[in-house]
Amino acid sequence: MNLPSLDLQALYAHFAWGMVLAACGVGLLAWRRPLPARLATAWLVLAFVACALPGSVSPSYWLGLAFQLPSGLMVACCAMTVWMNARGVDGYRVLPLGLATGLALSGLLLYADSAGWLYLGLYARGFGPEAALAGLLAGAAALFAIAAGKQRGAGFAVLLSLTLFALLRLPTGNVWDALLDPWLWLWAVFSLLARASSCWRARTASPAAPASSSVS
Repeated sequence: MNLPSLDLQALYAHFAWGMVLAACGVGLLAWRRPLPARLATAWLVLAFVACALPGSVSPSYWLGLAFQLPSGLMVACCAMTVWMNARGVDGYRVLPLGLATGLALSGLLLYADSAGWLYLGLYARGFGPEAALAGLLAGAAALFAIAAGKQRGAGFAVLLSLTLFALLRLPTGNVWDALLDPWLWLWAVFSLLARASSCWRARTASPAAPASSSVS
């Protein structure tokens, strides 16, 4: 079992929570209209500076106490959010369909296993040699999405989080923590609900096709 050092985890916590706060702030500021790139950059710098403060002064200290460490994939998706909104594109507020579906189903499976409804020991296996197989499968799916030209941003985010895990074992040495966390799972679930609601509104708002009149 290879675990990251505590100093590396502490450094990651400051950076990761800074990126999450930056994405939340940029997303809120760009809720009604596109956010200017300078304002997005200023908010990003402010979030990183605040999370780099020492001890309990830093927001990352309290966020870490409450929620531990965000996954590498969460940080990568938040970085995509900041980048897309800084370019004036309303992107990644709702996760891509394929990524959201995979995360939602994986989270349900992990919860069922942790709650004792299943007896697979999935989370514990994330520290063992099975982690390499899970990483290879996730990486292959990401490469396939990139090569097919579908959801390239999501594919690169998955590859980035897997690379961070493979090189530095961040955030915890468990492959599941590199790809999923409770907040990312909630993001995925609400993304699916938002897409379903949008499809339902589009169907109900579309005018009914006029009935063809019969000619006698």
